[in-house]
Amino acid sequence: MAVRIQFTTLLIRIDRLLAVAPDGVAAITARWSPSWRDEHLLAVAFMDMGARDLAAELEAMGLVLRDTSTGQRVWQDIAVVDYYDGPTLPCAWLECDVASHVAWLAGTVPGPVAGPEHEHEEAPVRISPDKFQQLLQSQHPHLFAPPAAPAEPSRSGRTRPGEHEAVLLPLTQQIAAELLNIIPLSAKIDTIVFIAHFPRPGEVVKAGVVLHDIDGELRSMTLPPLTSETRRLLEQLSRYDSGNRLTSIEIKIAGDGRVTTDFGIAPPKSPEELEDLLRRRFGSIPTARAPRPPAPTGFFGKLKAMFGAGPRVTLHPQPSLRHIPPQEPLSLFLDPLNGIQEGWDHEPPPAGAAANAASAAGGAPAFDLAALHGLEAQRVAGTPAPRPAAFTPTGPQLVVPAQDGLLAAEARGFHRTALAEFHRERPDLRFDAGEERLVRDLGPLGELHFTAWNGHLNRADLYVKGLPSLDDLLARLQPVLAALGGLGPVTCALGSRSPAGITDPQPVTYDELRRYLVPDSPFGTKVYPCWLLGAPPHTKVSLDLGCGLPDNRPAFSYLVTIAHI
Repeated sequence: MAVRIQFTTLLIRIDRLLAVAPDGVAAITARWSPSWRDEHLLAVAFMDMGARDLAAELEAMGLVLRDTSTGQRVWQDIAVVDYYDGPTLPCAWLECDVASHVAWLAGTVPGPVAGPEHEHEEAPVRISPDKFQQLLQSQHPHLFAPPAAPAEPSRSGRTRPGEHEAVLLPLTQQIAAELLNIIPLSAKIDTIVFIAHFPRPGEVVKAGVVLHDIDGELRSMTLPPLTSETRRLLEQLSRYDSGNRLTSIEIKIAGDGRVTTDFGIAPPKSPEELEDLLRRRFGSIPTARAPRPPAPTGFFGKLKAMFGAGPRVTLHPQPSLRHIPPQEPLSLFLDPLNGIQEGWDHEPPPAGAAANAASAAGGAPAFDLAALHGLEAQRVAGTPAPRPAAFTPTGPQLVVPAQDGLLAAEARGFHRTALAEFHRERPDLRFDAGEERLVRDLGPLGELHFTAWNGHLNRADLYVKGLPSLDDLLARLQPVLAALGGLGPVTCALGSRSPAGITDPQPVTYDELRRYLVPDSPFGTKVYPCWLLGAPPHTKVSLDLGCGLPDNRPAFSYLVTIAHI
């Protein structure tokens, strides 16, 4: 038999996969799709760079991807085949018909072709880039006319979209891979945190911690010494040229392989400040090195150790790295501020003859920019938006009891302190290393998450989502309101920006919630924000009610936030 090639297809020799993992075929087909097989080859097709992730997983299972013993890179246990060009490296055990996009094990007879139900579209006619340019220029000469002078000069310092990412992300990905290679395999990794600050180009201040599991308990240890390649990459990052100089990076590797990188332009910290930051964040976790095999004792113990039969420790395979891209474009803070061009400071050109005449006569522009600025100033000032005149809140309201509740006690005890110190004061809290937060299980209310900024406690959240109806939300709110007891009345915050903008309670009624919380968009969550006016000084307590249509199903949620302001 033979297998069909679609897009970029990764082929695995089944006999070699079964040799390292008897259930390997079932495991791969369960986790990766689309896939198909014949009696010799297992094929997995990709339209993106996912083949690299699968290859890393196969290598971790024990397969050898490439062989360079002859001085030439060739495929050994797997082969990556391109739809148009065939194998991307030489492969002695594979035969491929590029014209019909079929491959089979060398030495076997290709018979029926195994493949997906939907076949790849036929390959288009391919021409060289030079020929394509000639055809385009002859058929569309206006596209090659000299460009007209821009209406206004472009601002200096701007970069093209993705330009910073194209340079910085490959460097941080290489650093993450180097970090993973220096961790002993006897450490069951929970989280790796690595921070580097760049006081000056070419100068690097660094610190790191490894959180690992020993017999079900979380332990921390200092990151082992960096490789020379890591130091070279860090120096290259420190010299990166941008409008706002890159001064720091923080790389986090989770136990499941997820890798995130945060880039910073704030004033860099000294080595002492960096160590203090890690102490505030992770100082509550006991320290312990990775397990080591016990030293052999006695003559027979040393004899066994000489022949590799002595005491051993459990070795854990390294996770396959999956890099998560930054949520915000790097140009947002690496470009100088005067290089960001949003286009909001220009009025749109008048359209039509009437508009031209009005403009020539000094008439009104297409929209009143001054009125827009006035509305924005009113919003920033915290002036609440007027309610519709046709609606008057009536009926039952959201009421917080006067007796102190569980969350009221948390709000009154909320203060800015080091996260590690807070953990030592509160042994009832569980540390979530991946998210760097402390967690308390409140049963039917959900999980209370304590988070920090710059190592200091600044916020607690209670978030429950995915409720199927507003009635379910209102039923779940009753114990939440009781837990908020003693923090004063709930007040509507529609149209307001901060609690300081409201001095008199505005009741929140059930009928108003039914009128407003209608899930009408699958692209976002509609939020009805509320505040509790009895919050302690320098603390804001809010209750946000939300709804949306993810996956075309109604989903209601509530979020309680206790924030230090």
